[in-house]
Amino acid sequence: MSSVIGFRDTWPFGYRLYNVAVATLLLVTLSPTILLLAFLLLITQGPNILYFGPRMGKNQRPFQIIKFRTLCPKRARAITADRTLPADANIETRLGKILREVRLDELPQLVNIIRGDMNICGPRPVRPEIAAIESRRIKGYEKRFDVRPGLIGPTQACFGHGASKRIRARMNNLAVNRPVNIAAELSLLVRIGSSILHRIGKKSVKFAKRFSTGKTSAFKDIYLSDIVQNKPSLVHRIDMSSLSVRGVDLPSDGHLAIRLHSGALRRARVKLTQSGAPGIFNYKPVNEVDAFVIERYALGRVIIPPRVAWSIESRQPELAGQEAGI
Repeated sequence: MSSVIGFRDTWPFGYRLYNVAVATLLLVTLSPTILLLAFLLLITQGPNILYFGPRMGKNQRPFQIIKFRTLCPKRARAITADRTLPADANIETRLGKILREVRLDELPQLVNIIRGDMNICGPRPVRPEIAAIESRRIKGYEKRFDVRPGLIGPTQACFGHGASKRIRARMNNLAVNRPVNIAAELSLLVRIGSSILHRIGKKSVKFAKRFSTGKTSAFKDIYLSDIVQNKPSLVHRIDMSSLSVRGVDLPSDGHLAIRLHSGALRRARVKLTQSGAPGIFNYKPVNEVDAFVIERYALGRVIIPPRVAWSIESRQPELAGQEAGI
């Protein structure tokens, strides 16, 4: 996907017309959804439903981004003064967490596109404070300001909210050097829309299953291996900081192996500590690349999550033997 997306517009006037046309069409088509969200936010958190905040646009020109408000204002200002929101901050409003997860809080940015602040596709908009910090920390970070920021893009689709800025910058800089590919943009837009609808559907099913007593023996194909003894064990649950396995001695170092639907493997190194409960480990990724792999492939905390294979628990010995060489 990222190999065909480009941000460099070779026909500025035509590309501008395209952005206005698509944003206007989406705004009209999605107006019932936008009005419904506005009504739900109004009755759950009062009249202050929109967020206006400074962002850096093309040539570092500041503009005010428009989003649905999803965070408690005072706590958000304190926590995000010089950084992006941590994954475990838990300062979302009553509907904020679900809106942020499915990215519906971004819909008002269609107005920013019509106004000329943003494009449909481009780097994620950043606050001036973050831009100043990352420009000193990451070589070539300012290249993103050669183009307008975007509502969608490879980093918005494939990275979670707290993903590494260094990896994001690398991907953005590659796209800034490539010419715009409208067909690729529209394809990405359709994929994002389909994924959001799918995620909303999955959440509805999960909510319905709360009232069901049925059990399942299926698990995602994710394994924890001891680096020294290289003995893989099926991971039964994983979140941002802990994971559970059965019947494994505590390794201080290990790696997660995630098998994709295509059969390919993605690996992430982790540091493990005992949580106090049998089979439950706290973990930390070794570096930002490992953190990205876990967030994208093991947790699926991105707009377009990869297809991870599913295994049946009874197949664990067979699969463990296959994994012995990883």
